[in-house]
Amino acid sequence: MRPAMPDEKLMGSIFVLGDAAAFPEGDEHISRDSTLPQTAQVAGQQGAYIARLLNRGYELNMTPPVLSDLALSADENNVFYDPLLTQWLQLRGIAEANPFVFLNLGILAYLGGGESLAQVQVGDVPVFSYWGSVAFVLWRSVYLVKQVATRNRVLVTFDWLKSAVFGRDMTRF
Repeated sequence: MRPAMPDEKLMGSIFVLGDAAAFPEGDEHISRDSTLPQTAQVAGQQGAYIARLLNRGYELNMTPPVLSDLALSADENNVFYDPLLTQWLQLRGIAEANPFVFLNLGILAYLGGGESLAQVQVGDVPVFSYWGSVAFVLWRSVYLVKQVATRNRVLVTFDWLKSAVFGRDMTRF
């Protein structure tokens, strides 16, 4: 998730997530010898991983990232100092950050006409595969759950109901 930089001082200042981070795995800091799929699922997990590293105060210009000196030093002007978090991380043995590991949760694809494909899995273990209207209900429920705000959930649901009752608006100006 860190691109190659022309200057060592810039290492850790730029992160690449999602489609742009289609780098081959296989070095000692990455879990498997393959390329990550270019999907929103990967980008979401990479974003959560980077957010954890930033919130915990890791030194990101190191490979692998380690707890920074700012997170370890008590100073009245140090906003990164959190003694409980630092002790918790050291007790768990993660003063050095664990590498990013992608957990594949499956694939959902909308086909149109009220039909979808669904392949649900955890890692490399397939749980189930469906297609048709059952997969469409699963696709819609996952889509609604992924909406962050309740307002958006209500608006999306209302739009779906409006489209089912009145059809799509096909007018042109």
